[in-house]
Amino acid sequence: MARPLYETAADLSREAKVMHTAAEKWQCDYLKLPLSYRLDFALIRNNRLVALAEIRVRNVTASKYPTIIFSVNKRAKANQLSDQIKVPSFFVVKYDDEIRYINFAETPDDFQVGGRTGANRRDQADVELVGHYDVDRMMIL
Repeated sequence: MARPLYETAADLSREAKVMHTAAEKWQCDYLKLPLSYRLDFALIRNNRLVALAEIRVRNVTASKYPTIIFSVNKRAKANQLSDQIKVPSFFVVKYDDEIRYINFAETPDDFQVGGRTGANRRDQADVELVGHYDVDRMMIL
């Protein structure tokens, strides 16, 4: 049985706004990728694929937490795809006060078991292997 989708239309709209901002800064176009790719967007310049992006929207300032968490499986898929098609995969995080990003090829600062727990847990897959990047290592868009 497939895992339920928890992403709402509002979530997708927020991600698209972040991608639009990043694409303007990076002077490229973008395409929303199908779920099977496990990443959110392809970045395109002059009809050529130049990068992939995973977008996260956090409702806190960038200084609230020292790290940003991500799925180890998602990073592995991103890096596998990047290796296959020879373009970088960026992890782009929109905070309340700024947008930061890092290449998923960068070595994470920590690995743990984590995710949603307690009352926030939606299903068994909410707890998994996760990695952390120090927010200070991420580039400001």
